Amino acid sequence: MGGFLVFGTGFYLVFVIIIIIGLFRLPSPEHSEIDLPKVSIIIAARNEEKNLPRLLDDLVQQTIPIEKLEIIIANDRSTDNTENIVKDFISKYPFIRLINISDLSNHMAPKKHALAQAINASQGEIIVSTDADCRVPKTWILNMATSVQNSDTITVGYSKVSGQNYFFHQYQTIDFLALMTTNAGAFGMGFNWGGSGQNLAYRKKDFETIGGFEPVKDQISGDDLYLVQNISKLKPAVFNVDPESFVTTLPMKSLIDFINQRIRWSSNSKTFALETNVVFFFSLLIPFLFHFFIPIAIFLQVRGIILAILLKFILDGLAIFLGGKLFRTAVNPFVFMFWFCIQPLYIPFIGIAGLIGKYSWKT
Repeated sequence: MGGFLVFGTGFYLVFVIIIIIGLFRLPSPEHSEIDLPKVSIIIAARNEEKNLPRLLDDLVQQTIPIEKLEIIIANDRSTDNTENIVKDFISKYPFIRLINISDLSNHMAPKKHALAQAINASQGEIIVSTDADCRVPKTWILNMATSVQNSDTITVGYSKVSGQNYFFHQYQTIDFLALMTTNAGAFGMGFNWGGSGQNLAYRKKDFETIGGFEPVKDQISGDDLYLVQNISKLKPAVFNVDPESFVTTLPMKSLIDFINQRIRWSSNSKTFALETNVVFFFSLLIPFLFHFFIPIAIFLQVRGIILAILLKFILDGLAIFLGGKLFRTAVNPFVFMFWFCIQPLYIPFIGIAGLIGKYSWKT
C-alpha cells in the first residue's frame, strides 16, 4: 500500500501541476471588430417559467446588431407557462422563434432531440448555446461569436454557479470552479476534453459534418462533450477567458438534485472517455483512484499519508486560487476546506454511481 500511495500521489500531483501550467498558457482575450454572419442562439427549455424571462431579458439587450441575431427556444414538452412566456417576448422581439416539441423522440434522448430540432431549424452560420436557467452579460453573444469567426474554432466559455450566502451554494461554486479550472488548464496544454452547453459556440456546418447528435443519440447527457471532442478533430478549439463571455448559472436547490446532476455528468466517462479519448479517460482515472485510496490509507495508517494529503492540499488550493482569479470567482476559504475534506468520499461515490447509477434530464 505504501508503494502505491507514493506512485498515486506522484501521478496526481503531476496531473494538477500540468493543469496549473495550462492555465498560464491560455491565450489572452482579443477584442477586434469584425463583420459577423448571422448568429443563432439555441436554448432547450422544459418547465422554465421562473428562469426563462430573466435569460430572455438578457438576450434582447445584447450588443450584437439585431439583424445578425436569432434566438430559438425549443420548448421541450413544458407543462407550465414556458410557451406563453416565449410568445409574449416574440410579440415584442420578432427575432425570437419558438419550436414546440410535444412528444418524445423514438430514437434520441429528450434534450438532444430538443437541441437538434432547434439547430436544424436555425438560419445562422454560428450556433451559440446556453441553458434556460443561466444569465449572460450584454457582450456575451458578440464575444463568443467573434471568437468562432476570428479563429474558425469551436469556443468553450466559462460558466460559474451564482454562489449566494448559503453554504451549499458556495460549495457548488467551488466544485464547479474546480471542474472548469481543470478543463481550462487542459485546453491550455492542448487537450480539448470538453465544455459546458451553458456556454458554447461553433459553426452550424461543423455540427452537420460530425452527423449532429446521431452518433450519441441514446445518451441522456454529454452533448457538449461530444461536440467539443468531435468538432475539435476538424479544427482548433479554444477556451474563452474573456470576462465579457462569462455565464452565470443557478445552483442546484437540493442535495438530491446536485448528486443527480453530478452522476449524470460522471456517466459521460463511459462514452466520451473510455471509448473515444484515452487521455481524457486517464485524466479521470488518476484523480478517481487517488481519492479512492486515501480513506483506505488513512484507515490502515499508511506511512506518508499525512504528507500526501498536505501536498494535495497545497496544489489543489493553488489551482482553485488561480482559477478563481482567472475567472473572477470568489472562493470562501472555509467552504474550500470542507470541499477538500470530502473529496476522497465524494469523487469515488460519484464516479462509481456514474457508471452504474440511473439519472434523468427533467423527465
